[in-house]
Amino acid sequence: MCIQTYSFYRNMNIRIIDIARMAGVSTGTVDRVLHNRGRVSEEKRAKVEKVLKEINYEPNMVARFLASKKSYRFAILAPTYSSGDYWQLVCEGIDKATDELKKFNISTEYFLFNQYDRFSFINAVNSFKEKEFDGVLIATLFGDYVIKLSKELDAKGTPYIYIDSGISGQKDLSYFGGDSFGTGVIAAKLLLNEVGTVADIIIAHIRFRYKEISVQMKTRENGFMEYLENNNFRGNIHHIEINPDDYTMSLLQVKDIINNSQGLVGGIVLNSRIYELVTLLEKLDADQQNKIRLVGHDAIERNVKGLREGRISFILSQRPELQGYDALKAMGNYFLFKQTPEKVNYMPIDILIKENVDYYSNYKL
Repeated sequence: MCIQTYSFYRNMNIRIIDIARMAGVSTGTVDRVLHNRGRVSEEKRAKVEKVLKEINYEPNMVARFLASKKSYRFAILAPTYSSGDYWQLVCEGIDKATDELKKFNISTEYFLFNQYDRFSFINAVNSFKEKEFDGVLIATLFGDYVIKLSKELDAKGTPYIYIDSGISGQKDLSYFGGDSFGTGVIAAKLLLNEVGTVADIIIAHIRFRYKEISVQMKTRENGFMEYLENNNFRGNIHHIEINPDDYTMSLLQVKDIINNSQGLVGGIVLNSRIYELVTLLEKLDADQQNKIRLVGHDAIERNVKGLREGRISFILSQRPELQGYDALKAMGNYFLFKQTPEKVNYMPIDILIKENVDYYSNYKL
């Protein structure tokens, strides 16, 4: 057992018997150390105190905070979502953390926006500004607007945590999410191993109302392209736009790329919507489909389906539930225990294939 992995919140229900087991002493010894009564050998006292320090043990923590009647309110600026979407998983992690923090008089309120509409983000921010909050979690899809909001929060002294993608040079309390640049690098490496250095590669962009793309997508593309440049890629990059309501134009483009390619063709989408490219490719004949290899991001239901069916070779996932959960718990730690989190907290980059995705899908916080 790695004792250091315990957090404040996991420890609040630790019993004397648990401490005794970790220290290798009796429960009576632990009780005497906690209440400073009775005789305890220096060796056993040192063992118990070592465990108490490592698990940050504080007795009656909940009762003490409830008695203080101090409460904290956190705002969540995040995208709307449909069932099975990436942002549903992030928000489920936030909701789980919120449920655990309720006993400490902590509450959260969502301000949701359309991730493809910058004016929707502005409206959500304006609604948020009408109320007072102690801290804020911010999904950073619209970089320039997030920076503007961040400077306003700096002026007010309101701490904020970025989720999903970091923005350098800001005064955010912390960032929880994936290493977007690193994910782009890994995606390029996987794709080159599949199709080779002289292949055609399709970077598919899913159409939405405004032309700007998220901070995460820009950073992923930078990592992807840098890896290709540094590893002797001599093929062709094709940027195509997919309109989910009308595949006519993009289907013709993909057919032309595949038919004119001498070997395998790679394909990638820089956000969680690789399933849109899978749907488009299903309209090709079998020989054309067999010539393309796909790498996608995020283990949402529709992407996992494509992986299981062999239509996607790899999915890179950054544990969205965990980033939402950890981000809110870090904000709680900051206010309750004056703990300042690490500035950057990268989630693991998990590489999923058909053979291991079911084990990953069964993982729950």
